[in-house]
Amino acid sequence: MDHVDSQTSTRLLIVDANPGARAFLQETLESEGFEVSVVPYGSHALELLRKEKYDMALVDLALPDLSGYELCAQTKQQYPGLVTIIMSESVSGAEKDLHHESVDGWLAKPLNSGELMQVVNRYTRSFESSVRAPVAAPVSAIDEEKNRFFHEVAHQLKTPIAVLKEFAHLFKEGFGGDLTEKQGQYLEAIDQNIDRLLYLVDHIDQLSRVEMGSWSIRLDQVNPATVVKKVADSWRPLLEKGGFKLVEEVTEGLPKIEADILALEQVLFNMVDNARKYGPSGSTIILRCARSGDDHVCIEVEDQGVSIPEEEREAVFQPFSRLPEHQSSPGLGLGLTVARDLVQRMGGELRLESGIETGNRFCLQIRVAGTAD
Repeated sequence: MDHVDSQTSTRLLIVDANPGARAFLQETLESEGFEVSVVPYGSHALELLRKEKYDMALVDLALPDLSGYELCAQTKQQYPGLVTIIMSESVSGAEKDLHHESVDGWLAKPLNSGELMQVVNRYTRSFESSVRAPVAAPVSAIDEEKNRFFHEVAHQLKTPIAVLKEFAHLFKEGFGGDLTEKQGQYLEAIDQNIDRLLYLVDHIDQLSRVEMGSWSIRLDQVNPATVVKKVADSWRPLLEKGGFKLVEEVTEGLPKIEADILALEQVLFNMVDNARKYGPSGSTIILRCARSGDDHVCIEVEDQGVSIPEEEREAVFQPFSRLPEHQSSPGLGLGLTVARDLVQRMGGELRLESGIETGNRFCLQIRVAGTAD
């Protein structure tokens, strides 16, 4: 959280029209050392947020003036670093999926102190851990507006792209009638370019979210071997279809690491994707995970593409930067930029190793859970 100070208590905003619920939340949380403000209406919350900074908002779903989801959506637009928790007697899985971009967590009503503290403390640990992570340079107003624009454009483009994709599949399955061989070839080209467009939009959205700070990092104890296996299982069918071989080399008995599991999966996904784009068909991609000293675990992705010269290695992490020999490859050159930013926000390091005779080896080094700086 950008505005959290390790020397001050976490600041919580409670938004609930029920006086009993407000009193219970305030008493419980203040007894645990949190600084708490309570308001009954969403409009009151927005007014308070304009004046003061908070780390987390606990929002009742059924507010008198606007829904809890609407309030969360508005606060995420204006204060992307604010953690938002919805409180409701019934929150279905479908509702969670629909509103996941504006809601970070859920609490079931009637409230009990055990579940309340479990949820609040989960995010509080991420606030405390983020103090150790490198602090990003301040974003200018122009850059912030640019990032918001890219995020909104990417978000708006995803729906029509998904519709195009669905119609392409319908035609391929024969819903529009039998296709000639040439029509089938044209449709396959359309489908592939829809995938390429969605890929580009996703990367623009990822970069804008990271730079705005709206990609919430919640550090937890994560099993690195489990994440590596999940990423490998997801990529293997696509890689094999493209003529690649994926090899896993994971040391047994690895300790848990301190990471955000969703961010870590995205980082590894981008690293494997980079190896696929720049490695020749028929080559091997190695996904390796091993201990690095006492305090870190290193997850490596090694390809057999053209080795990047030492003087150009840092450039591959810059946004929209493409090496001359890679200009014909698909993409915008954003995957590794997003990956490094996410790794740094988790307190880790992502680098391109030197001393590789053929190909390239990217190393993600991240701290073992429970070890001191």
